[in-house]
Amino acid sequence: MADLITNTYELTQIARARNDFLSEFAGSLDAKRPDAWRQYGYKTDLCFRDYRQAYERGGPAHGAVHKILGKCWERLPRIKQPEADKATPWEEAITALLKPINGWQKLMGLDRRNLVGRFAALIYRVADGRPLSEPLSKGDALKDLIPLYEDQIKVTSWHSDQNDPDTYGKPAMFQYRARGESLSGDNQGKPEMWADVHPSRVQILAEGADGDDFFEGVPLLKAGFNALVDLEKLRGGGAESALKNAARTIVVKFDAQASPTTITSNPDGSPTERSVKSVIEDQTKALNSNQDSSMVLQGGEATTLQTQASDLSPQWTIAANEFAASVGLPFTVLFGQQTGRLASDEDQKDYIARAVGRQLNTLTPMLTEFVQRMQACGIIEAGEFEIEWPDLGAPSDEQRLDNAVKMVTANKTAYDGGSLEPIFDLNEIRKVGGFEERAAGAGDEFKEDTPPADPAADPNADPTAAKKPPADPKAKSQAKK
Repeated sequence: MADLITNTYELTQIARARNDFLSEFAGSLDAKRPDAWRQYGYKTDLCFRDYRQAYERGGPAHGAVHKILGKCWERLPRIKQPEADKATPWEEAITALLKPINGWQKLMGLDRRNLVGRFAALIYRVADGRPLSEPLSKGDALKDLIPLYEDQIKVTSWHSDQNDPDTYGKPAMFQYRARGESLSGDNQGKPEMWADVHPSRVQILAEGADGDDFFEGVPLLKAGFNALVDLEKLRGGGAESALKNAARTIVVKFDAQASPTTITSNPDGSPTERSVKSVIEDQTKALNSNQDSSMVLQGGEATTLQTQASDLSPQWTIAANEFAASVGLPFTVLFGQQTGRLASDEDQKDYIARAVGRQLNTLTPMLTEFVQRMQACGIIEAGEFEIEWPDLGAPSDEQRLDNAVKMVTANKTAYDGGSLEPIFDLNEIRKVGGFEERAAGAGDEFKEDTPPADPAADPNADPTAAKKPPADPKAKSQAKK
């Protein structure tokens, strides 16, 4: 008996150890329920296909990607020489380089693909007379830019020489797929092509990766993926319950004296081989598919099965707020307001701050690498440059005019209060209103007196009149006396 108890205890300990081991990979944050994620329907391990499916088929994920992308690229940046206010020939050459190949759109495409997965890639197609598998050399022109999803490119070989710290652990050769693995629909027989690409022709964007390991990139949708699952459950479950209520599920109840077999007879009363169940099912289908159908029962009662549809708004709001927090967007910016009210000023400020921080910390290094590598292969002239992003918080034309009116009103209030000088001069008001400044002496001061006539405009005027000082009223009164 003691051996049996000992063996049972040992088996229990082994089972508990196995459960503890498996719980480390269950993905739950709840120590009391290590398999809670499995019960909730959450995946423990996520892959690129999960993120892309959520982006392509889910409204919240798609909206989050494009809200961030659209704000960051709301207005294109300037790649310019330092301290250059106006466009220089060097800057115009970059514009001429990107315009024929729709370069800005493809750089945005690289960023969009990076937001979906851990990383994205950009392949340079340069006219240097070499295939893609050879190192990039001096080229005559940039022929194209090819943005790729994470599943369209892979590393086929790595640098393994530990004596070379500059290249050790970095890709030695890439291979890219011309058509994405996740692409669905009819491709009309487009060939599946893989091509070797040298790393010098590939630019990687992996947001969230601290070093050169682009596999450490953090997908935008990863942190809030469980909330996306909840949103899908609530949306689908609510729609399914509404559909079932609208489908009029028929429940038939017969009393003890009923003779249901009568409904299976022919119109002339002769019996048939059909069952009561099949007849009722046919009548039910006809009732749900035709508004003019009816049911005939012999001593039975037909009712509809209805379920109480609960209000899912509180649960949906909790999941939506969690997902909005995971992507760093205010709820009102991502989902809007059902009442028609716009997002508050504070929400808009947070939204702009999110985009500005990303412009400086992610997109500026990405554009800087692109320009430097184009300079290295001779496509862009060498020299110092900087990336200048437009002010996302700049007021609109309507706000500018409103501010200008407020400045004019302030001037009038000061004048009515006895101030001899305006608070704002004309050029300050024009600048705030979004207009060019006027040259000095071109009406930059407010004057109530009518300006003197120009003697040159009157051929009969005395040419020396403009040089004479104005008459003194006191002198005239003394002369009369």
